[in-house]
Amino acid sequence: MATAMTPAQQGASCAHDGHAHDHKDDSYDLEDLAFDPTLASCCERDEHEYKKAMQLKAVLTAHDRTSGAVRMRQQLFQPPVTSSATLQPSVVAPQPPLESDSDFDDSDDEFGVEAMLSARRQQLQQAAQDAVDGYGVVLDAGLLQLTQELQNEPQVPRVVLVVDCCEESGFLRIMRGEMAAVARRFLGTKFYVVRASCERDDDELRQLRLSSVPSLAAFRRGERVDSIVLDPKALLTELEVLWEARFLPWLAKCSVLTSERQTSQNRRRANSKKVVDEEETGFDCGVESCRLRFGYEHEHVGTSQQTKDEIASWRQTSA
Repeated sequence: MATAMTPAQQGASCAHDGHAHDHKDDSYDLEDLAFDPTLASCCERDEHEYKKAMQLKAVLTAHDRTSGAVRMRQQLFQPPVTSSATLQPSVVAPQPPLESDSDFDDSDDEFGVEAMLSARRQQLQQAAQDAVDGYGVVLDAGLLQLTQELQNEPQVPRVVLVVDCCEESGFLRIMRGEMAAVARRFLGTKFYVVRASCERDDDELRQLRLSSVPSLAAFRRGERVDSIVLDPKALLTELEVLWEARFLPWLAKCSVLTSERQTSQNRRRANSKKVVDEEETGFDCGVESCRLRFGYEHEHVGTSQQTKDEIASWRQTSA
């Protein structure tokens, strides 16, 4: 049994015989959307976040070796541009806004761009200061200067490459490059390249206990720990492998590779000693030989050692 439709249902139903209309105007009105404050705010926030993301991407890829290698390969293997080739429209990278929007400028900087830039500046300043102090770089010095520095600062571990004055440039260049890479990893060790002559500098070499040139020597506490005799002709083609497979493990065994400078170590030890002293500023019974001197509160009953000594001396004098 069919039921009759109400007038409201008939007007809302598109299948009714007497209801004829189209849906072409049911879409959103663009003019109404253009003046929608909520949508405009969302679009403005999206644009602001996109600019921050592009700025963060530029910071991350500024010193990216992988991206640089990809760009180099693209330049090498890209076919030459002919005159008949159509010019592609240049894509302009979005520039960071000169003035930040006050409505969307978060004080905590959700992407951390400013914090990354500040950390990078501090890292570069620290690297420059380390280079001034002789850390993270390869220093050129003479035998007399090296001997004097070993006497003045014996607490600094050192790695010294001693080469002949007439040494070929290929061996020295590769060795210097490998030493520079290791020096940047171990900022608590100083690395030197010393030029010497077996005939002219025989006394200085004997004082440093170096028997032959060229050689790689490790110094700790102002004295030579060990040294390795080098053969430039045999090592020239495999120096990169030898540094990782032989020289670095050998230097580690000599205990001359450290990533922390001696001043920082001394400061940390002084701070730890200060903390221990602060912990011991509580109860003190005053007896040096007491194992519970700084423990819980207690007192010593009986004659003290000073009183015993006084009684013993009095007995000797009275006798």
